[in-house]
Amino acid sequence: ARMMFDNPLIIFDCDGVLIDSEAIYLEEEFNFLSARNVHVDKVWYMREFMALADEKWRAKFSGLIEQNGGTTLSDAEFDAMKDIVRTRIRNEVQPVVGVVAMLDALTAPRCVASTTSMRFLPGKLERTGLASHFGNGVFSGDMVAHGKPAPDLFLHAVRQMGGETGNAIVVEDSANGVKAGKSAGMFTIGFLGGSHCFDGHGDTLTDAGADLILSSHADLADWLGSNTNAMT
Repeated sequence: ARMMFDNPLIIFDCDGVLIDSEAIYLEEEFNFLSARNVHVDKVWYMREFMALADEKWRAKFSGLIEQNGGTTLSDAEFDAMKDIVRTRIRNEVQPVVGVVAMLDALTAPRCVASTTSMRFLPGKLERTGLASHFGNGVFSGDMVAHGKPAPDLFLHAVRQMGGETGNAIVVEDSANGVKAGKSAGMFTIGFLGGSHCFDGHGDTLTDAGADLILSSHADLADWLGSNTNAMT
């Protein structure tokens, strides 16, 4: 059978795809909101907020608090929340289940394209033992003018890796990330293997335009094995 993709470039989001950090971010964000008596629908929140660049996220989060009768998010509050999250990520974060086995068997070129700034992204990959799988193929939202859901970061990654948009596969766990992959013209997989993905999140990613929904790295390895020559 003809393969769908011949030696494709696989572009992985980091948080929630490679490392199981989204659950920590979301828990602290929900704590922060409920302490201010702001209660949100989790599926809606994940669709709207996940993977937005810092400035965009902050403006939107502050707006959410203000709409609910609170005051603007101050620098001190924002920094304090970021510090808590970063400390927890440093101390607690693990690779997403199955990711090491999948990467060990992956033969195709691959890279990381994450909203996380370059001050923190390489460290996240180092601490979880994944950095060696990507070498210099680590790209941050810092590197482009417009973060996800704009296509810029994925287009930048493909250019830097010497790939082609038509032969690239994006693996994303957020609606904003899926939108970015699709607007970059890439085959985009909605990934549900992170511990933050509960019922309804797959529908969110489908609605955002995902070409395929996969629920684990084992399923991703199987799909790549059947549809590409990217696996040993």
